[in-house]
Amino acid sequence: MKQDKLFSRFFLPVLLVVVISSCTKNENVPEPEPLPNPVPSGSTIGEVLNSNANFSILKAAVTKAGLLTAVSDRNSVFTVFAPDDAAFLRSGIPLAAINALPAASVASIVQYHVIPGAKLTSDRIPTTFPNVQMPTAFIIPAPNTNPLVRFSNFPSKRGANLWVNNIPVTAADVAVANGTIHVTAAVVAPPTRVLLDTMSRDADLQYLVAAVIAADAGVPAGSRFQDFLANALANFTVMAPTNQAFINLFTALRLPASPSTFALLPAQTVRGIVAYHLLLARAFAANLPTTPTPVNSLLSSSLPVAPPLVFDATQGVKGFKNPTYSKIIAGGFDRHAINGVYHKIDQVLLPQ
Repeated sequence: MKQDKLFSRFFLPVLLVVVISSCTKNENVPEPEPLPNPVPSGSTIGEVLNSNANFSILKAAVTKAGLLTAVSDRNSVFTVFAPDDAAFLRSGIPLAAINALPAASVASIVQYHVIPGAKLTSDRIPTTFPNVQMPTAFIIPAPNTNPLVRFSNFPSKRGANLWVNNIPVTAADVAVANGTIHVTAAVVAPPTRVLLDTMSRDADLQYLVAAVIAADAGVPAGSRFQDFLANALANFTVMAPTNQAFINLFTALRLPASPSTFALLPAQTVRGIVAYHLLLARAFAANLPTTPTPVNSLLSSSLPVAPPLVFDATQGVKGFKNPTYSKIIAGGFDRHAINGVYHKIDQVLLPQ
């Protein structure tokens, strides 16, 4: 790469600053809603759950989680992404499953659907890329991080359509006395593993994991890609080339088609490739730009001379030197982790 010297000299220090900054802030978070004064009239969230038979499973879950009193409080404000009974059944969670699960497990599911302190109506959710980040009531348990950090969910909007993470909202802006309810098409499941762990368990991504390890050669602990992808406070989107995508590239370059091939390449070259596949924000498939749009990768965010990626929801993602768009593989998108999301793609993205 012509940028090897630039990369090895400047990239790692800049990378550390950029990643730490991204880990400690929430992008596009609307201001919390002030407490209502005077106390509003009408039904509270809790009263809606009590009176609407379509929410019988959610009511049972909220009750078991010990949150029914909280969401019935007229002096509080909440946004609730509310799966109705059909959504629970669509997600394979009948009432019997709620009754059988430990209370702590039910609480984690319910809390991930609740945004405390904010009335997030659809007109406050931006249509810009990437998703808005909203801290939920679910505190990330040990050992992933400290007990003061809350999971975020990621509402987004395209035209009149609304999502939370990758789950469609079927009825938005149900007004209640203490906030708003958005009815969802499925249960919004909280992630349980960080990106590095999740990708390492994916048999289709062993070349990518090998690339991450090779890129970290000679880099001190704490500044490695492994550290960032295992950091529960980080927030990434990984465009993840499959094993076959790397095999195709190595074959075209007349290199051995093996994960060990990365060790034969200059470490700074591998670092550039890995960084070109990372975005410093979380974007689910529903939030991708609908027309070809330049988007900075970690590489181009850190090195202004590096070209951005080009995203298009229909065509996929294109690197500067890729002759065609890399397709996002059907069934391989929106793989959610605590610190980001990854989408499997069928080509390696090439910056030059």
